[in-house]
Amino acid sequence: MKSSVSIPLISVVIVTKDRLKDTTECIQSVFSSKSVKIEVILVDNGSTDNTVQIIGKKFPNVHIISNNQNLGLAEGRNLGQRIAKGDFILFLDSDTLIESNMVYELALMLILDKRIAFSSPKMYSSFEPKRVWYAGAFFSLVSGKALNFGGLNIDNGQFDQILTTSHAPTSFLVRKDIANKLGGHDNIFMMSYADSDFCIRMWKAGFFGVYVPNAILYHKVHRFSQSDSLRSMGMNKPLRAYYYARNKVIFMKRHSSKIGFVAFLLLFFPIYHIFYTQRILKNNDSHAYLSFYWKGVIDGIKYAFFSRLLGNGPR
Repeated sequence: MKSSVSIPLISVVIVTKDRLKDTTECIQSVFSSKSVKIEVILVDNGSTDNTVQIIGKKFPNVHIISNNQNLGLAEGRNLGQRIAKGDFILFLDSDTLIESNMVYELALMLILDKRIAFSSPKMYSSFEPKRVWYAGAFFSLVSGKALNFGGLNIDNGQFDQILTTSHAPTSFLVRKDIANKLGGHDNIFMMSYADSDFCIRMWKAGFFGVYVPNAILYHKVHRFSQSDSLRSMGMNKPLRAYYYARNKVIFMKRHSSKIGFVAFLLLFFPIYHIFYTQRILKNNDSHAYLSFYWKGVIDGIKYAFFSRLLGNGPR
């Protein structure tokens, strides 16, 4: 059955900044894809490590969009989406490696069921390739908690069921016509929650997404023994700490019910910030991270009450 299925052109959009080694390895793995026709679009957000020049020489077939500043993940993906020629778009973070059949398996799901808007792969930790980082997800619109199934547990076959999934971090394949209908990613998020917002908006528009266990990706994330690190919390830079804190509130304001959002603000919001403040203080350079984090909290609170941003976030 699989061999008789015709897969249309797939556009792979990768956004990067100062990740030359990771980006090179990611693109190499993409070009190893089998049974699909792909174009690769690299959006560089002002790298200072010669990413544009070196990738351009090493991979002359890659279409490179070079920005003079960091436009963020959301707008970077939108730039790639605007020039994508494929019927499907694979959004892929640059700190990943993919198996040769991943793109095909994701596309196959969209071909076989027209109701599916997006498909996401099984994601392992690249440092321990049998530990599952993502095997589908559920997002609570009351607590604001995103639960990735997998939990860095060893894969013994317990994550081999195709499931509907609320969203997909790091990588997912989407129908370009639906992505265009939604207007792409909302660049108010810049980074953190951009992909969650995009996927939830697809659900609200009447579409749905699925987790595909036969599609395999390796993400450069650490396991539980390093779970106190800022990287494990998605805060590898102070800038990310700001957007993580701020965008959680924006996301919940937009997608929760009125009652759910009030419950979030009164019950869960304070707990999150006590927890993350304690975690940040355990790490080096905590002052810079804490300053950015709490600025994000304050700007998020302003958004909660005024439903608009009262200034631009840091870049």
